[in-house]
Amino acid sequence: MGMIKLPKKSIDFFNNNYLDIFESGNLAEGEWNKKVADWTCAYTAAQYALAVNSNGSGVFAILNILKQYRGKKRVFLQSNTMYGVRTMAASSGLELCGYVDCSLDYLMPTYAQVEEFIGTLDKPSECVFLLTHIGGWVNPDIEEIARLCKNKGVALVEDCAHSLGSTLNGKHTGTFGDAGVYSLYATKTIPVGEGGIIVTQDKELHQMVEKFVMYDRFEQKLDVGVNLRMSEINALLTYSVIQETEAIIQNKYQIANKYIKACEKYNWNYIDPASGNQRSNLYKFILLSYSDKPEEEFSQITKRTSPVYDYALGGDDQEIVKRHICLPIWYLLEDKVVDAAVSELQR
Repeated sequence: MGMIKLPKKSIDFFNNNYLDIFESGNLAEGEWNKKVADWTCAYTAAQYALAVNSNGSGVFAILNILKQYRGKKRVFLQSNTMYGVRTMAASSGLELCGYVDCSLDYLMPTYAQVEEFIGTLDKPSECVFLLTHIGGWVNPDIEEIARLCKNKGVALVEDCAHSLGSTLNGKHTGTFGDAGVYSLYATKTIPVGEGGIIVTQDKELHQMVEKFVMYDRFEQKLDVGVNLRMSEINALLTYSVIQETEAIIQNKYQIANKYIKACEKYNWNYIDPASGNQRSNLYKFILLSYSDKPEEEFSQITKRTSPVYDYALGGDDQEIVKRHICLPIWYLLEDKVVDAAVSELQR
C-alpha cells in the first residue's frame, strides 16, 4: 500500500475539520454522511445516494432488498469479476444461476453475450444481473444491456467498484440500472481506505436501503437489516478525497498519455480510455494481446501491476486472464516509474 497517495488538499481539509466531530460528539449518522451523499448526487446526476462502509456491504444490502421485497430469487454474474462479487451474491440468499461470458476487447460481457445468457433462463423476471464495470471503463454496451434487462424484467445492479468518475456518453456508472455501488477501497482510483457509495434513481429502493443499513430501528417495518453505516470520521475523510476526484483522474491521464504515445509508436494493443465516448477513470492501464503466444509477447514488460483478475469465475473462452496485463498508474506516480515502464514498451 506504500504507493497510495492522497491529494494534499484532501489531507488539509480533513485536518481542518475532524476535531469538530469529536467536539460535537456526533460520531455517526451526521452531516458528513449527508455531504458525501449530496456530493455524489451532484457529481453523478443520481437522484439518490447513500454512504456505506464498503462496496460489498452496499451490494449486499441491495440484493437482500430485491430478494425480500421485489420477488427476486436468482442472481447471475459475469465470468470476469472479483471472487468477492460471488460471495456477496451468495451471502444475499439469492441462488447463483451462472456466469455471462466476457469479451477480450474490454474484459466485459457484450450485449450479445448477455442476451444469449438471458435467453437460457427460465423466468428471467425472477433474476438479478450483478454486472461489473471493469478497470475503470464503463461496459460499452451498458445502455443496450440496461434496456434488455428492463424488457425482460431482470433487475440490473451495477458493481461500480472500479469506476467512480467513469462515464459513457457523459453518463456515470451506477445510473444505468436499478442501482450501483462505488468502492473507496485503498487501491481504487479514488482511495479513502474503506467505504462505498450506493446510487440509484429509484426512490423506494433508496428508502429501503437507508432503513436496511441501520436495522430500520425507528420505523420497524423492514424484516431484514444489518448495520452497514459509514462512521462520521470515515465520511469526513471520504468527502475530503472525493472533492478531488477530477484532479486525481487528470493526474492519471497525464501518465496514461505517455503510455499511449509509446503504445502507438511500438504497436501495442491497449484499451483506449477515451474511445467510443468513454471517459475511463484509469483505475488500470490495460494492454491486450491477440497473438497466439501472449505470455511471450508480454515477457519483456516487468514494470507491471497485478492484472485486473488472474482467474475467471466462469468460462474464459477468450483467455482474458492471460491476454492482458496492467501498467502502473496510480495517483502521483513518480516519473522514474513511468519512464521505466515506457522504456520497456520499446520493441
